[in-house]
Amino acid sequence: MDKDRDTEISLRRRPKVMGPAAQAKALAEATAKLAARRQRDALPLRIETARLALRAPIRGDVPDLVKLADNKRIYEVLARLPNPYTRADGIAFVEIFAQRPDERPYAITLNDQLIGVVGFTFRPGASPELGYWLGEPHWGKGYMSEAVKALIDAAFATRLFPRIGARALASNSGSLSVLEKAGFQRTGEAIETLGNCAGKPTLYLTLEQPKWT
Repeated sequence: MDKDRDTEISLRRRPKVMGPAAQAKALAEATAKLAARRQRDALPLRIETARLALRAPIRGDVPDLVKLADNKRIYEVLARLPNPYTRADGIAFVEIFAQRPDERPYAITLNDQLIGVVGFTFRPGASPELGYWLGEPHWGKGYMSEAVKALIDAAFATRLFPRIGARALASNSGSLSVLEKAGFQRTGEAIETLGNCAGKPTLYLTLEQPKWT
């Protein structure tokens, strides 16, 4: 009995042999993850514009996060924003979400006060996806376009972002205007399947790195 048990334990511990197809898939996935991590880590810690500064979110941003993000008009057009948006959500964003290797959010600050968020989501095998939101009191002043352009310029300056993706609800004319003003081109349309926007028509856009940069 002991011999049989030792044999069983030995078989469980024996590493599985991967076939050529599985090895190629694992290598491709590892390479894609490494490339995405390089893109994320190459981005600057701080980006400044004429009116704004983009920086990493900090614990001191939580009150402004809660005040601005707890807004159904913002929630209804974003796939991943909780509602209601609580202090616990703000802390989780700063201390967990912002630290993930597949995310690079920047706090959009005006006079060092958070007014919104912009950043990239990195998925292996896909182009980095731009995402953002701006607090409603600051709409209509060009801040979002200013922040998006600054982040895109910083990304292209690394020469590690040949293409950037984005998406917006077909009904979200404000977000589409920001993206198209930044040079994004519409590449497709589908019904969103995930998050708050599930079931809503969504437009997909792409921005290629200019050849002269």
